Amino acid sequence: MSHSAMRYAAGVMAAALLAGLSTPVAQAAPSTCAWTVRTLPAAAGYGQSYAWGTDHGTRVYGDVSNDFLLHTNPAIWSLDGSTPPQVLPLMPGSRSTRITAMNAAGVAVGIYSVSGSSSAYPMRYANGVYQALPLPPGTGGAGADDINAAGDIVGDVDDNTIIVWPADRPGTYTLLPKAAGDSARAMGIDDARNVIGQVDNGSQDPKSYVWNAAGQATLLPASKAGAWVNPAGIRNGRVLGTDTGLDHDTVVVYDLAGHVLWRLTGHVGKSINATGLVSGYHQDTNGPTQKLLNNGAVVAVLPASFSASNDSSRLNDDGWVAGYVNSQATVVRCS
Repeated sequence: MSHSAMRYAAGVMAAALLAGLSTPVAQAAPSTCAWTVRTLPAAAGYGQSYAWGTDHGTRVYGDVSNDFLLHTNPAIWSLDGSTPPQVLPLMPGSRSTRITAMNAAGVAVGIYSVSGSSSAYPMRYANGVYQALPLPPGTGGAGADDINAAGDIVGDVDDNTIIVWPADRPGTYTLLPKAAGDSARAMGIDDARNVIGQVDNGSQDPKSYVWNAAGQATLLPASKAGAWVNPAGIRNGRVLGTDTGLDHDTVVVYDLAGHVLWRLTGHVGKSINATGLVSGYHQDTNGPTQKLLNNGAVVAVLPASFSASNDSSRLNDDGWVAGYVNSQATVVRCS
């Protein structure tokens, strides 16, 4: 099963468990925080809906289902909830299709699978049409993980090579260089075509990097020996990661040169927006407490009934967070 397929399966399983069994533990939000909770419109013929991410602006993408994510169709909502969602068909010939990222122009990318195969494959969706993205000969599976404003797409091939599909050269791709035997996977791409990802050679701790548009790599340093960084997002000159040490997790925000802008110990970062606001959580024995973070401090604690998604674009540039309440697509914002 490809990296993207595993992330999809893990995300669906986690969502189903949360939807059916539990809700995150949350503390009282700061008194200065007034939460707006907006349930997005239901899709005709579907009993459940889940918002996974945003286009950083006015759209939300996710899935609709009648059996708690065992069978799904992709869906796109307007953030203001003024109209019913656009429910997309599955990609022709596929048994499942999922959007993993979307840009403000309405171009979506994602993964699809076909009967008889455990692998996932990358796709692009625009103007009502699906397109399978080109892959190197002999590829066993691949995924599209992120898209920037220009339409450049990043993903990974066979769980070991980062691939970029440039918008200005349709039908082509570029593979980022790596040492023989290394496994590399992508996590995001920004509007300058900087890519974040992780490389593992099997004998040391994974290393995370920012690659610029020319393919030159800059290391995202971990805090100490035995720790490693899991990158999660890249927006507007900032890179979000979680430093996973021997005894704790720490949210770290870097600049593009790998310099640390701020840290917050005891937290995991999941999404960053253009203003530098981070969504993530603190994990303890009582479960996850979902939070908004900035400049090394907790800004707010999310409502207890709300389950934020796991996608790296769940937080938009206006501070809305995509997720669900009681298996219904919901967005929340603290103001």
